Parts: sequence; structure tokens; C-alpha cells
Amino acid sequence: MTRLAPSGPESFLVLYPGEGEVVEASRCRFLIDAPDRRVEIAIDGEHWDACRLGGGYWWFERSGLTPGRHQALIRCEGPSGRPPVQRAVRFLVAA
Repeated sequence: MTRLAPSGPESFLVLYPGEGEVVEASRCRFLIDAPDRRVEIAIDGEHWDACRLGGGYWWFERSGLTPGRHQALIRCEGPSGRPPVQRAVRFLVAA
């Protein structure tokens, strides 16, 4: 996989799923390229879950999502006590 560097120290990229992408309900996996600081995700306004760091990327897996439209809000801890940087991704879960 080609590594895409975030554009700045407070920036991060959601590599998968992309905006509007269709994913399988049985295994929805998120791949995030972010600095080595805490990364969390909340799906559909639910509680925040910690992502795990592995292979230089942040990962989160969730199964059992209902078919239809969903939104993930992803936040990356800011440097030196700054507020977290957040990004929303809307995706579709296949039936």
C-alpha cells in the first residue's frame, strides 16, 4: 500500500471507507492515516471507541451495522494539548 502522508501535524486521512463508499455489514473496517496520537471513532452519534495502531495506521472494526446510510465521526488528538481534529465520513452498508 502506498503511504499517503497527512498534510500537516494536525491533519489525518481516512483511507477507508471513502465518502459514500459501500461496505459490508458483516465487517466494516476503518483505516486511518494519522500521527501517533490517540484516534477515536463514533458511529452514528454513539459513544467514542478507541482505534488501534498497527502497521503504521489506525484501525477500527465494527460488525452488525444495519443496512443503509451511516456516518462515522473520527477524531485525532491534537498536538500539545490542542483540541482534537475531527472529520466525518458518510458511508453505506450493503444489505
